[in-house]
Amino acid sequence: MTSSSAAIDSAIHLIRTYTALHPRSADTLEGVAQWWLDRQIPLDVTAAALAQLRAAGEMEHVDVGTRQLWRRHRSGD
Repeated sequence: MTSSSAAIDSAIHLIRTYTALHPRSADTLEGVAQWWLDRQIPLDVTAAALAQLRAAGEMEHVDVGTRQLWRRHRSGD
């Protein structure tokens, strides 16, 4: 495992933990990095983690105006 994949795995774990505690949360990429991950993870690693979680069906993003919000996947919303 490379240090990059270890960092992504760490971000994935933190995102899963945050969304388990706050299942209705939604934020921009920058907000996820700042508030969900407490600025512990670089923005590019956060983006890669969110992309992996989206590919796995765990996260989704929605467009709100010109912003893109990330949230836990919600069926039926």
